[in-house]
Amino acid sequence: MEYTNALVPDASSEHPLVISHPEDQPVCNPNVVIEPSHKFKTLQGYEAIVLTNAIPKPRKLILDHADHLLAVSGTNSLYSIRMDECGNPNVMLLIDQSSIGNQIFAHGLAQYADHIYVTTPSSVWQFNYVDGQHTPLTGGIKVLDNINIDDDSAQPDIAIDPFGYAYIPRTVTELHENVEPGHAIIKRFNFRQIPEGGYDFDNDGQVHAIGANSHGSMSFDAQARLWGIEAPLGTVDRSDMGGDITEKGLAGEINLYEFPMENYGFPYCFTEYDLSSYTANGLGKGTQWGHPMFMNETMDLDSYCQTLDNSQQPAFPLTSSSNAIAVNFYMGESCSVGDLESMGTSVGMPCNWTDTPIVAYHGQEGGPEGHSVVHLGMDDLGHRPRWDKREEIIFEAAEPCSSDDLPCISPVGLAVDSFGRLLLAATISNEIFRVNRIYNPRAAQELTTRTMQKKPAARRKKAEQDAAEAVDTAKEKKDESLENDSEDQDSEKTQKSQRYQDVKCSKAKN
Repeated sequence: MEYTNALVPDASSEHPLVISHPEDQPVCNPNVVIEPSHKFKTLQGYEAIVLTNAIPKPRKLILDHADHLLAVSGTNSLYSIRMDECGNPNVMLLIDQSSIGNQIFAHGLAQYADHIYVTTPSSVWQFNYVDGQHTPLTGGIKVLDNINIDDDSAQPDIAIDPFGYAYIPRTVTELHENVEPGHAIIKRFNFRQIPEGGYDFDNDGQVHAIGANSHGSMSFDAQARLWGIEAPLGTVDRSDMGGDITEKGLAGEINLYEFPMENYGFPYCFTEYDLSSYTANGLGKGTQWGHPMFMNETMDLDSYCQTLDNSQQPAFPLTSSSNAIAVNFYMGESCSVGDLESMGTSVGMPCNWTDTPIVAYHGQEGGPEGHSVVHLGMDDLGHRPRWDKREEIIFEAAEPCSSDDLPCISPVGLAVDSFGRLLLAATISNEIFRVNRIYNPRAAQELTTRTMQKKPAARRKKAEQDAAEAVDTAKEKKDESLENDSEDQDSEKTQKSQRYQDVKCSKAKN
């Protein structure tokens, strides 16, 4: 698998082989064991530990090119977490409010070239940064303003693609009948050439998505396509659908913002998740319907919403109670193969998860669902979402939590290090977890041996097929030879007859 030094077994090859490098695997753990705030469960064949609980309310996570972890804190600051490969952390404050004009930190955090970018509810700030830097950052400049002017509760993210284009959403935090034009959009700005004085959100940039109330962390896939999460606001009560359908009938969304200027329906349309317990009139998961707040007798809002040009269908409909907050595309770093018998050939996530989404569910306080991190399946051939595949729960709280109990484990931020290990930030419990596949130094040999043991039977079957084909081929050649001999004999008789006639004619002339 490219630079990962892992070869995936190929059942069709003559000599299947998996190569593993035990000396390159980080199999050690931090020196100090930190007890988690709550019991948790992991996917079979995986394990998790708490790396640190020293960062207050960690939110979005990113890793720089030196595998150095940065975390936005809900206490208006940015932290650096320097770790060795075992995970022993050293935490340093990089930026506080004084560095961004005493504004409030929002959710956004991104790296591009030699800079780090952080967001406030209304602006984006740029700081010079060197990979692995573990000293406070100074000299920040505002490079974009007027994202949200009157809404200090907004949490805009920032995602910068490999070409230097920054995507920034303007969200709506409270649904009402008069959503202003220019809200619930995503705009694109060229961060390779930021003008002096910076950008103005209203007057600069290009609108990339309309009706897209994106929140939480956005992500790019391997094709540099932008993905993001939208959650329904408030309740949806439609008498023709059985009343309040918010709990199970309403879907959150993961959207693919692939092409510019497409409309994703907010606020006029909502997405169906499962209406079967409410009404027989549901049209299936992912169907778009008119929001009751905007329905009237002048137009059929359901038909409007079910027209693709007016409202794009989500890539993944999600249960609204899960409260999805972050999506991260795993790019196959140090990916692993194996099963529950062999365990993994590395500590990384599975190779067949490459270029597919991992999603953080923040959950609801005291609710039985959410509080987890899941993997969503996609079709390998067309790279399309597979709604029929069940979510694979990588990590989840083992029991519901409430405000009267210890703080919930509520995942918010996601990142993957160069070893393929998943890092997740739980903002309420102040924890950053590391999840890895259980590594077995003998896994590669076990997989190879097991595959080789299957070869004799396969070889016998192939030998039998080859023998049968050889018999058929020999028979075909024999039949062809006999046919050719017959044709040659007929030709020779014809030639002799012609020569006889020629001689006869010659004698007659004489």
